[in-house]
Amino acid sequence: MARSELRHEESILRDLSWLGLHWDEGPDMGGPFGPYRQSERAAGHTTAADQLLACGAAYHCFCSQDRLEELRARQMAEGRTPRYDRRCAALSPAAALARVRAGEPAALRLHVPDREVVVDDLIRGPVVFGAEALGDFILVRSSGGAGYNFAAAVDDRDMRITHVIRGDDHLTNTARQLLVLDALGAEPPKYAHHSLVLGPDGSKLSKRHGATAVGDYRALGYLPQAVDNYLALLSWSHGEQEVLTLPAMEQEFEIEALSASPAIFDQPKLDWLGHQHVMLLDDEEHQRLVAERLPPGTPPPAAAALAAALKPSISYYGQVPELTAQVLMAPAPEALRPALAAVSFVDVPLDVFLRLRAAGPEWLSPEAARELLTVYRAAAAERGLGARRALPPLRLLLTGREHGPELHYVLAALARADALERVRRGLDLVQGDAS
Repeated sequence: MARSELRHEESILRDLSWLGLHWDEGPDMGGPFGPYRQSERAAGHTTAADQLLACGAAYHCFCSQDRLEELRARQMAEGRTPRYDRRCAALSPAAALARVRAGEPAALRLHVPDREVVVDDLIRGPVVFGAEALGDFILVRSSGGAGYNFAAAVDDRDMRITHVIRGDDHLTNTARQLLVLDALGAEPPKYAHHSLVLGPDGSKLSKRHGATAVGDYRALGYLPQAVDNYLALLSWSHGEQEVLTLPAMEQEFEIEALSASPAIFDQPKLDWLGHQHVMLLDDEEHQRLVAERLPPGTPPPAAAALAAALKPSISYYGQVPELTAQVLMAPAPEALRPALAAVSFVDVPLDVFLRLRAAGPEWLSPEAARELLTVYRAAAAERGLGARRALPPLRLLLTGREHGPELHYVLAALARADALERVRRGLDLVQGDAS
């Protein structure tokens, strides 16, 4: 179990670091308010529990789990909000202490005052909870472990936390934590509860709506700055400017400007932002990220040409393998033959292409490939063919597809021998079928 929890902790820290979100103190680097794992702060929880017990703000509860479940079921059947009935609150402190010393298992509950609790939320304004909605909740379980709300409140006090920002599904927890802090005589932090992210159908976001963990987007090859940008815009806007860098968001972001309305996960918007941030990358970094997704041993000229070809179109680098396979893998004859039958090769100057490419260097730069195609189109024009008639047959022979990256990038991604072989093999199929 401990290994599993450590694995999750390491995953969270790794994802935050990948997003470019860094911290001044924490479990990985220490700091003045450690330890930074709640499980390592039990001594502080025990001290706070003793303090609440001594001042009468808390009491021991000896009710069994069976009784509590029976009580809950009865209250729900009667249409009431389930809450503890305070049976053990009637015990005198001396009687309760005697039972504890005798070894009887006991939890510790907070004696919740009969008054409203107001969460002064930075996003939503005052949120009011009636005392009947909370009940005397458990501070310390009979096993000795601190409950979440108690431990969180004590840790916030002891670590001098100034702001707590979390999802709005924690609003009720915040009300309970405020009660704990009030009983301890501690100043509460400021709270902000942002809306949850919902799926396009309005339901809770899940795997069926697409990737949901930061690590999933990292594996798919989204840029961290694109994910940062998208997450920031889920419940916040910066006028008409939507493409934002992390430094710009750090300077402009205000918690109070967040919307309280639920945010809807929008995959097309994420992909649009992903593309915008790809376009902002310098070419060297873009080429490096493309090269990481190419087959091992891809020649550098091919990798550079493919990177240049993809930059105007991709949203994330996980698209690279599929989009480049159509160029790097020669078309199979059985798949190519039906496509060739649907294209006219009459007067197409493929003989000119073969001559030009055979006379060129092993690798063409995209600029040199563009010049070759200019000469090829001129030869086609002399035979009465426009580019719409001359270029599709050549693309088909080279890639086996009617569409794809711009043709000069395709030529630049193929070594001379490979380009010549593909065209000649395709022409053999055309001539064989014709005969």
